Amino acid sequence: MKKGFLLIIIGLILNSCDIDIQTGGCIDPYAANYESFADFDDGSCLYSCNDPYATNYGVLAPIEICDYQADVVFFEDVAAATYFDMLGIDWLDIYVGTDYVGTLQANLGFTYVPDCFPEDPDAVHFTLLWQDNPTASFTWTVRDGSGTIHYSGTDVILANNCLPMELTYKKIQEYKESTK
Repeated sequence: MKKGFLLIIIGLILNSCDIDIQTGGCIDPYAANYESFADFDDGSCLYSCNDPYATNYGVLAPIEICDYQADVVFFEDVAAATYFDMLGIDWLDIYVGTDYVGTLQANLGFTYVPDCFPEDPDAVHFTLLWQDNPTASFTWTVRDGSGTIHYSGTDVILANNCLPMELTYKKIQEYKESTK
């Protein structure tokens, strides 16, 4: 009888305890790994970039961001090279924003538009990286060794494209006029 009474008391105690087990998971219905059974967000959500022009198309990541890139090639025409040769300027440094991207031989003019691939060793070639939109704008400057800016501009580029940037004598003159 004592054993039976003891078992009843233990049973009552166990039945009176309400154990609430919660399950963590991804509770964002827009995530690739959404878990409808999860009670709380445990930080495991993964998202995919759905833009086929993005370099990370279909890649799962903890944030939903699309990455893009495009190639740019800077080169001079013959008239600009002649102008810099007459000034005794040997090299031109190219910057995108505040980042240095390469140096052109100032007295070497092109009679053709160099391709992005294969890279022409006499042109300045670089890859521009950005996020969130398949188009981007970038600001660039071309300076000589003393820091004098001879060209400057802002251009728009499309993902996965090659943008040839011809530096012409005419652009030098336009830049000079705009900075007077």
